[in-house]
Order: sequence, then C-alpha cells, then structure tokens
Amino acid sequence: MTDPVVWMNGGVVSQSAARLDPLSQGFLHGVGVYDSLLLRAGRPVFLTRHLRRLADGAARLQLPAPDAVTVQSAITLLTEAHGLTEGRVRITLAAGASPTMHPGPATNNITLITLAPLSPVKESAALTVTRFRRNEHSPLAGIKFTACADSILAQRAALAAGSDEALFLNNAGEVCEGAFSNIFLVIAGHVVTPPPASGCLPGVTREVVLELCASHGVPAEEKTLGTASLREAEEIFVTSSIRGIQPVHRLDDHALAAPGKITLQIKALLESHIQAVKLNSEL
Repeated sequence: MTDPVVWMNGGVVSQSAARLDPLSQGFLHGVGVYDSLLLRAGRPVFLTRHLRRLADGAARLQLPAPDAVTVQSAITLLTEAHGLTEGRVRITLAAGASPTMHPGPATNNITLITLAPLSPVKESAALTVTRFRRNEHSPLAGIKFTACADSILAQRAALAAGSDEALFLNNAGEVCEGAFSNIFLVIAGHVVTPPPASGCLPGVTREVVLELCASHGVPAEEKTLGTASLREAEEIFVTSSIRGIQPVHRLDDHALAAPGKITLQIKALLESHIQAVKLNSEL
C-alpha cells in the first residue's frame, strides 16, 4: 500500500491527506493519550479493557473518548483497507486548538486510529536500568500519555548499550516499569510486579497476567520492589499488549534463565486465554 489509510475523526482517509491543526494542544503541548492493542485473526484483543484504560486517561486530561462501537467499526474498515488480519492498532486522542491552556472544544479534538503490521518480537530481551526516573507523584502517572520523550530517550540509550528495553526506577528508587512494558519478577517461586503506586502504567497484559495467576494457583502479587530484588529474581519477564510475555535473559550485567519455568507456564496460560477470548467473541 503506497499511501496507507488511517481513521480520523469519523472516517477513513489516506495518511497523506490526514491533517493536524498546527495549533492543537496535542501537537504543541502533548495533551493526549493513546492505547495500542493487538489485532489477532482480524479481531482486536482485549478491546474492552483497552478502551476502559483509554477512557480513564482521557478523563484525566478532559478529553472525550470514543465508544466501543465506533472503534470497532474503525478497526474493521482499516483491516479491510490494509488487508491485514494480524497487526498493531493504535488509538490516539489529542486536544485540539484552544486560545487558552484549557482543552479545546470537542469538535476540535482529534481521534486517530491506525493499523500497522507487527514487527518481529525477540524470544527474550536484555534490559538496562536507565538513569532517568518515573515520577510516581506526577498527575500523568498511570496513564498512557502521548508526551513520552523520556521513554524514547531512555530506549535509545538502552539500544545503544546493546539492550532491548530500558527499565525505569521511580523517584523513591523503586522498580517501576520498562520504557514500553511492565515488569514481573519471580522470587522464591512467587511472581511479583510493582503496584500502581510506583507510578507504573496499569498495563492490560499485566492485568490479565495477575488474574490468570490468581485463577490458576500461581502465587502472584503487586509489591513494592527495591533494586536489590532485581538481583534476587530467578526469572524476569516483561509484558505489553503487542509482545505479550517476553522473558528477560539479561539485566545490565546480570544473566538470567530465559525463559524460566514459571515464565513459560504463564506465557502458555496467556496464549490459551487469548484463544478462549476469541472463541467467545469477547471484545
């Protein structure tokens, strides 16, 4: 497709024809939220969960959020236009132009939905702890906002260091999250992940993993984690909606088993659950 199409403010247009107001607050000030989800066999995975999180973030920025019917219709149109049944869907909400610092009227706001092919995901990842910190007290903590230059800069540094993902601590020096993922540790056979109070994003896959552990007898909990826990972990894995569960084989200079036994167990549970969701037509 030489000129890909996108869905913007109610209809499908070519990417080259899509126009953004140069005075929009989404562009000038990064007032926006987004969510990315997996398209599998032509259907969005965990769409309801993603839209719930998107709406929560939009409400904090005083932005209107699209309803499920609108989003599902847009995804269907994009799937047909691109001829894709597997891909990455991104929904972006951004504030329009306004003469003040307040969000612009709803008619000026931007809703953009895109579909792109999936990039290959490595079987395991290497992490590097970044010198940048997440601010757990920020009004943006816990939402997927569009102004993510700190994550991009941390990720660039991690890649330059030969790693695949940057790992953030928060201002309290506690383990928080990856630049674009959530992190789980397996310590003494127990699965642990930082709580939302750490400033991490409440990831959709993170949420599902915790639920699956609870329903299948895998000891798991949210727990405040100091940096010492990173060396105590027998296994580490990261999660995101696109990569699913990705084992970690190295954290800075510390090598780990990847994939570990518990990581493999949870990875299998997640895949089975996604298949069951598709069969039951849950969105």
